Amino acid sequence: MTSLDTLDDNQKELLDQFQAVTQSDDLEASISRLDHYNWNLERAVGSVYEANNSHDTAREKLEQEVASSTSSGQPNADNKYKDGNSSSNTNSNQAAPSSSSSSPRQPTSFPTATTNNTTRPRPFRLGLFSLLTWPFGIAWNITWAILSFASRLLSRPSITSHSQSQQPQQRQDPRTVAARFLREYEIKYGETHLDFYQGGYSQALENARRDLKFLFVVLQSDEHDDTEQFCRETLSSEELVEYMREKNVLVWGGNVRESEAFQVSSTLQATTYPFMAIITLQSGSGSSSGSLKMSVVDRIEGPASPETIIHRCDTVMQRHGQTLNRMRMERDQREMERRLRQEQDQAYRESLKADQEKERQARLEREAQAKKEEEAKRVEQEKLVYAEKRKQYIRYLCHKLPTEEPTEGTVAKLSFRLADGERVIRKFKGDLPLEALYEFVEAYPLLKSGEDVGDNEKPTDYKHKFNFTIISPYPRTVYEPSTTKTLEEEKSLWPSATLIVDAGDDDDDEDNE
Repeated sequence: MTSLDTLDDNQKELLDQFQAVTQSDDLEASISRLDHYNWNLERAVGSVYEANNSHDTAREKLEQEVASSTSSGQPNADNKYKDGNSSSNTNSNQAAPSSSSSSPRQPTSFPTATTNNTTRPRPFRLGLFSLLTWPFGIAWNITWAILSFASRLLSRPSITSHSQSQQPQQRQDPRTVAARFLREYEIKYGETHLDFYQGGYSQALENARRDLKFLFVVLQSDEHDDTEQFCRETLSSEELVEYMREKNVLVWGGNVRESEAFQVSSTLQATTYPFMAIITLQSGSGSSSGSLKMSVVDRIEGPASPETIIHRCDTVMQRHGQTLNRMRMERDQREMERRLRQEQDQAYRESLKADQEKERQARLEREAQAKKEEEAKRVEQEKLVYAEKRKQYIRYLCHKLPTEEPTEGTVAKLSFRLADGERVIRKFKGDLPLEALYEFVEAYPLLKSGEDVGDNEKPTDYKHKFNFTIISPYPRTVYEPSTTKTLEEEKSLWPSATLIVDAGDDDDDEDNE
């Protein structure tokens, strides 16, 4: 992988620009994305926003599903399954707001331009009084319109809050917000609590839909008097914690002072805090899987005991768990079929690979055998050619040797004892090389046979090798077939000597290799 140390100055500049535009602190991810697009800054930046837009669109669709189920009144249909304690508890909390703290936030009830219009003084009156006050009414209406416009313009950033201290914070990374929520919760109320999902609300919806789980949403407000007791006694209840773990419920929590939790409260139409909602995958008008969507199936507003929450969750699971169980079975069936196909494909690939390997080995063996046979044929052919040239050379030697022994000049009389025990005496001129002795011994069998050798020439591309050695027994002396040293120069051969032809251990085949 490309590292920062391997980048040139131009690439480092592009990296700085990419991180500045995308607000990314992940150095390795930034380098990887730029490297994927061949360091084309425009394409790399565009891919980031395209990915974010497509991901956000999918999450917005999930949030719209939940919002539509809330606005359609579907959660209210499940409220009839409340037990008596939860109903009275919820109603009492809704009817008796805390006297020592400000009322809970209600995003849908904040003043708007329409609310201001309803409080304007009506300028027109009937009668003489209306006629007299008509100019003053026009001036008042104009002044009121200007002040209203200025008020809306100045108060636009905090239109969803009563004061600057109540304004939700600017939207941040959901994982950062979730980590801060958990950290602050543990500082205030301890480390025994529900297993809050470490991510955004939209991510929790995605996971719940993908894993076919119930999603338990908890919203709290620091301004509500019941928040501390609810967190210490309910959310930190070991009984509730174990129940949520046993039922494998996904829990997402947030504080409405944060932007995301505030938007979730608006989506779920929360009016009293603490607020809880149970969300699950539910069929719409039909029963086909294509019409399934994430829906709010129960709401708990105001503080509630662990027993109440467990009872409500049990009721919801009995009512909607069958759908999830059926979908889990279908998913497991699909997964089993997928694994089976994968195993079959893997077995087929392995079998095919084994067959291909066998075929490859067989082909290699055939090629090796063919090469071996071809080499054997070549060697055999070379042996035949060598043997034929050897015969031709021996006939050439027979033709080369003089028919009569020399009688004049310096002549050496040599007695040869051949390998088969036969003795042969021959006279040689003193000026002949030692190789002449070897040529005589080599040609002697053919000369002895009396075969007509004809007029043979020395074969081309042939180097003769004598398969014997000529030695003198006393003292033992080996005479090599030299072409430069003459018989006269070997005092032991002059004027006569007895020589032995030693055939040695090498056969013709070994010599021909």
